[in-house]
Amino acid sequence: MGTALVTGTALGTLGSTLMPVLLPGMAHRYGLSSTGTGIVATLQLVMTALVTLALMPRVARPGRARIARAGLLAAAAGFALAAVAPDFTILVAANVVAGAGLGAVNAAAMAAIAATDDSDRASSISMVGAIVVAAVLVTALPEAEALWGDGAQFAILAGCCTASLWFLRALPDPAEKLQEAATLVRVPLSFLLAVALLGAFDQGAWSYSATLGEEYNGMSPGAVGTVLAIASLASLAGVGLCHLSLRKGTRLTAVAVFLVAGGLAKLAIAVIPSPTAFAAAAVVWQICFMGLVVAVLSVAAAVDRTGRWVAGAGGALAIGTGLGPAPSGWVLDTWGAPAFGLAITLGTIAAAVPLLRTTRSALNAETAASPVSPNC
Repeated sequence: MGTALVTGTALGTLGSTLMPVLLPGMAHRYGLSSTGTGIVATLQLVMTALVTLALMPRVARPGRARIARAGLLAAAAGFALAAVAPDFTILVAANVVAGAGLGAVNAAAMAAIAATDDSDRASSISMVGAIVVAAVLVTALPEAEALWGDGAQFAILAGCCTASLWFLRALPDPAEKLQEAATLVRVPLSFLLAVALLGAFDQGAWSYSATLGEEYNGMSPGAVGTVLAIASLASLAGVGLCHLSLRKGTRLTAVAVFLVAGGLAKLAIAVIPSPTAFAAAAVVWQICFMGLVVAVLSVAAAVDRTGRWVAGAGGALAIGTGLGPAPSGWVLDTWGAPAFGLAITLGTIAAAVPLLRTTRSALNAETAASPVSPNC
């Protein structure tokens, strides 16, 4: 079951985690600007989000493994088509198909977290596994494209989706007694909107982190890929910090620190023209963001054990990540890196207030409903 959760989480978030290394290849292959690649990224990620949200009621019932495996087949087909796409139009269509498939995987995997005996531990393990997979692919894909040419990255992703079909057969379904249970705590819409907003500004920065490293910090593609891989692995510390905040009884304080420190790190990446500053800020940023993701999934799993709200939080995050790249690319093209960094940071701050407020309300409701302290 653990392998299924890790595989589903890693592949369900594949589009957003790998976008920084996919966008430069698409730009070179088709002669696209940041705005053009942002359109491709947005269409893929929005499709992932829409399918995730559309399947939210369905994945609260049995049959998650079938949904996830069907999604993998669709994603594999989309990535395979993208690998051989002769023009921009076919590339867009292929990414839309791949995004839809990843959305099905994402919905099933997110909901499955709430079906485990310890959803907090399951969310942490799933995120840790997804980070490791992402770090490997972030490093490997640029090298593959350099060796084998345009389209190699998408071909590898198609192969990964196909090879993972067997692992997802063990995704857990909800317990029988929960299948018709009503949601005990209603997660406010403001919480989902805050998660979406946070995802938009984080993905907007992440999608162009490689561009910032290469064009504004004078780093080579290999150096940028290495930094992003290290930052992805370093984000494992965010999981540990989340657990530490539980033991200290300061989870809300930790979430606030994650938000502020992560926002400042994104600003530093864009406004400080230094490879050293870029590397340090990338590490801090990813640690903070992972702490936030684990906390959000933990709260969502606790307030609704059927899994529909975990899927909803995942869908909201996916909506944000889908909407982020295109406007971010336009800001970067139009006003340059400093304005880009300022916009990203201000957006993160704007998401912080409703996210903290509604998280506190959800935690209070959870505590009132159960004598057991929530984990993260």
